[in-house]
Amino acid sequence: MAIHKRKKVVLQPWEHHIDPNPFPSISALEETTSNEELDAVLDQITGKEGGIIIQQYKPHASWLWSQFYGTVIYSSWAKALQHMAIASLFCVWVRYQTHGDFHVLTLEGMGDHWLANAFTIVEKMWAVLMGLTTFLLTFFVGQAWTFWKSFIDVSRNIQGRFNSIQMLLASHAARDENGNYTPEAEEFLRDMGKRLKLFHTLHWASQALRFRPLLTDQGWDHMVARGLLTEKERQRLHKLRLSSTQKHVGVFQSMMVLALKGMKDKKIIGIQTSFLEKKITEEFCTLRGTSATISGLVAGRMPLAYVHFVQILVDTFVMLTPIAKYKDLGIFSVLMIGILTFFYHGLLVLAKVFMDPLDNEHYKKGCVYLDLAVLLRESNGGIDNWIAGGETINGYE
Repeated sequence: MAIHKRKKVVLQPWEHHIDPNPFPSISALEETTSNEELDAVLDQITGKEGGIIIQQYKPHASWLWSQFYGTVIYSSWAKALQHMAIASLFCVWVRYQTHGDFHVLTLEGMGDHWLANAFTIVEKMWAVLMGLTTFLLTFFVGQAWTFWKSFIDVSRNIQGRFNSIQMLLASHAARDENGNYTPEAEEFLRDMGKRLKLFHTLHWASQALRFRPLLTDQGWDHMVARGLLTEKERQRLHKLRLSSTQKHVGVFQSMMVLALKGMKDKKIIGIQTSFLEKKITEEFCTLRGTSATISGLVAGRMPLAYVHFVQILVDTFVMLTPIAKYKDLGIFSVLMIGILTFFYHGLLVLAKVFMDPLDNEHYKKGCVYLDLAVLLRESNGGIDNWIAGGETINGYE
C-alpha cells in the first residue's frame, strides 16, 4: 500500500491576510459602546476651543527630572524590575553553584569553575551585540520619529486645506451694497462649513479607534442630535453604496458639488470665475489626496520583519547582561540590567509608540499621546472664524 505524504503548503508573503490587531466591527461597537461614551467623544471634538495636541514640556532639567507619567521611565519601570528580579535569581543560583552558599554580596572570583569560561564567552558575544544593538535601535527610533513627524505634518496639512477652502469662499462670497454677506451667500458658507466639519469628523472616525463608535447607528443618532448633520442628510449618506468607514467620501463629493453650484448661482463671485473655480477645485483635490495619505501612512508604517528583528535583538542583548557581567560585577550586574532595560527597552518602547500616532493599539497609555480631538476643535474654530472674519468689509475701508 502506497503511503502518500501530505504536501506542505507554504504561503507567500502576499498570501498572509491576517491582521494581528484588527479594528472591532461596527456591529461589535454597537453592542459595547454606551451613550455616555458617545457623548464624551462628541464633547471632545465639537466646539471651537483649541488645546494641547501633544504633551508639552519645560526645558529646565529640574522640571524634566520631576516628570514621570507619560515618559519612557513610566513605560519601562515595570519591565526593569522584572528583569532585575530574574537577574537576582540568576545571581543566587550562580553563587550556589560556584561556592555552595548564598553570600551574593561577597565579590569573590569564580576560580576555575566551568561557568567562568562560559561567562567569558558570553561576555565577548555581549560586547559585539552592544554595538549592533545600539546602532540599530537608535536608527530604528529615528525612523519611527520620522514617521510620527510625517503623520503630524499630514494631519496639519489636512487642517490647513479646510482653512484655505473656507478662506477662499468667504473672501469671494456675494455681498450687498453695505459690504455684508447676502443671505444666500451666508447660508451657503455656513452649509459648507457644516459639511467640512462633518467630513473631518467622519474621516478620523474611519481611521482612529477612539472615534470609531461614531460610525455606529447610535453614533449617527448622537451626531444628528448635536447638529453635525440633519436626519435627511443622514438618510442620504446611508443610501450611498459605501461602507460605514467610507461615508466621508459622500460628504466630500457633496462639498465639491455645493462649491461649484455656489459659483454658478453667484453666491460666490470672482473677478475671474474660471480662475476661482480652478483654485477651489485644486484645494479640494489637494484635500482629498492629503486625507487619503493618512490610511497609507498607517498601513505602511513598518514591516513586521524589521520590528520583529529589533525586538529580538534588544531582548537578547539585555537578558545576556547578568551572564556577561556577573564575573566582573557579581550581584551588581542586577543593577546594570535594570539600567540597560530603562534605556534600551525604553528606546524600543518610544519607537513603537511613535509608530502608533492614533493610539489604536493602546500600547503604552499616556506616552507620546496625540490628541486628535484638538485638531478637530481647531478646524471647527478655523472654519467659523473665516466666516466671521469676512462678515463685513466696511470696517477696513
